[in-house]
Amino acid sequence: MHKLKFAFSMIIACLLLAIGCKSQDHSRQKSFPKAHKNPPQIVSINITSEPATLDPRKVRALNDINVIKMLMEGLVRVNFEGHLVPGLAMNHTLSEDHKTYTFTFLKNFWSNGDPVTAHDVVYSWKKVVSPHFPSDNAASLYVLKNARLIREGKLPISMLGVRAVDDYTLIVELEKPTPYFLQLLSSPVFYPVHAQTDKENPHWAENASTFVSCGPFKLSEWKHSDFMEVVKHDGYWDAATVKLKKINMVMVASETGFNMYQNKELDWEGSPFSNIPLDAMESLSEKGELKTQSFLITSFIRTNTSKAPFSSLNFRKALALAMNRQDLIENIFGGRSAYASGLVPTSLGLRESEYFQDGNSAEAKKLLQQALHSGEISKKDLSNISLSFLSNDKNYRICQIIQEQWKRALDLDVKLEAIEAKVYFSKVSKQDFQLALGSWVADFRDPINFLEIFRTRDIGTNNTHWENHEYLTKLEKSYAVSDPEKRKLLLQECEHILIEEMPIIPVWHGNLFYVRNEKLKNVALSDTGIIDFKWAFIDKEL
Repeated sequence: MHKLKFAFSMIIACLLLAIGCKSQDHSRQKSFPKAHKNPPQIVSINITSEPATLDPRKVRALNDINVIKMLMEGLVRVNFEGHLVPGLAMNHTLSEDHKTYTFTFLKNFWSNGDPVTAHDVVYSWKKVVSPHFPSDNAASLYVLKNARLIREGKLPISMLGVRAVDDYTLIVELEKPTPYFLQLLSSPVFYPVHAQTDKENPHWAENASTFVSCGPFKLSEWKHSDFMEVVKHDGYWDAATVKLKKINMVMVASETGFNMYQNKELDWEGSPFSNIPLDAMESLSEKGELKTQSFLITSFIRTNTSKAPFSSLNFRKALALAMNRQDLIENIFGGRSAYASGLVPTSLGLRESEYFQDGNSAEAKKLLQQALHSGEISKKDLSNISLSFLSNDKNYRICQIIQEQWKRALDLDVKLEAIEAKVYFSKVSKQDFQLALGSWVADFRDPINFLEIFRTRDIGTNNTHWENHEYLTKLEKSYAVSDPEKRKLLLQECEHILIEEMPIIPVWHGNLFYVRNEKLKNVALSDTGIIDFKWAFIDKEL
């Protein structure tokens, strides 16, 4: 075995973007001190909506992931310089065949005073891959030995490649060498939960009084659909590094949050929790107040390929070609984003040219007529189409433009369906939709992280009913290819298959836009949309 240190460049982690807004009267919110007059080391932010879940094994929405980052700790963590640093594990060793990791734990404590142990990790990972546990991200654990077969009910849970030698030593066996395994460990689905609490109360993550955490902060107050408050966790192993005493979180619409920021009631507004009002972005940019950062996100429309008319490839392609993404980007982002013809963001260097011509309405009409004439679809199938989306102003305006483009190019009448976060993710997971605007944010900087979400139809991130044997074969083959160019070619072929069959309609690749109190320093914000306040502090000298 040879020793490895947590000192390498990161492939930044995170999971699926989605921002839901709950419109509320500001007068109902808890009153916070003005940001520039805050008591020492207290920060106030807007998370826009009630978390769908704060169970790290079940979390899906980016907002919820970012709240969990305050409360929980994985084996590793990504710091504000973008490097992997110790989390629960102070070091590890790796076997010569690169398939077995041995982690040594630091002394850390749960918010109820119990020590965090390797047994908590074993319990949590086994629960995630058990056949009936509701985790859309369970496939992330398929890198573990036997995890996939256990999830499919073909092997007992006892055969999962993870075991605790003692309270502070964890051995992990992988299916095959996985160069990005350490980066995966910074994702919430790999975080431990307090085993005893989870066994005794399956609903522990739903209220502040029962929530047990092990991260830099602990949950002190949670008034549902109104506000949350976290305070510094003195039992955290690295508590000496944590400077903030408290983080206040309101849940208001983006427009309200922006007004609160302007009134110095908030220290941060905009990405990754909310959206800067579109009509304010230009003036903020001119004044030099708008902060911009690259974002590894692709927005796309899922199609339910099991239902007519979306079972028709010609119809799916017609919808894709009828959209004018460049016009949409100019209208919504003032040209500050890029249109997408593929799934993988262009900054990851996979796509060398666009897969189709944007706004090709003539070809779109031909494809629609082919679908009708061949009997793939009927006019009746076109009479009741709906496009679902997470309820917020930005998504509504995006979908409204798409609705108008489809009407103009294809004479389609598409209904818009705005849905709150909990219901939206439930409907998507159950494939209870026709068209659904969604997105994917990179967990780490590699095209495989985007392509894996559609590997099979039953994977929790797919939700389109689509799968392709050739796609899966090439994806599997890429895992064993060490030559970068040969691997890139295989992944290019995968993306080509995906776009040729169009179970998703790509829309745009984006950026992060936000404003912040200039006194707030050392906030870790990555191009995967992860924000971490562990190292943050208010600079009282400014």
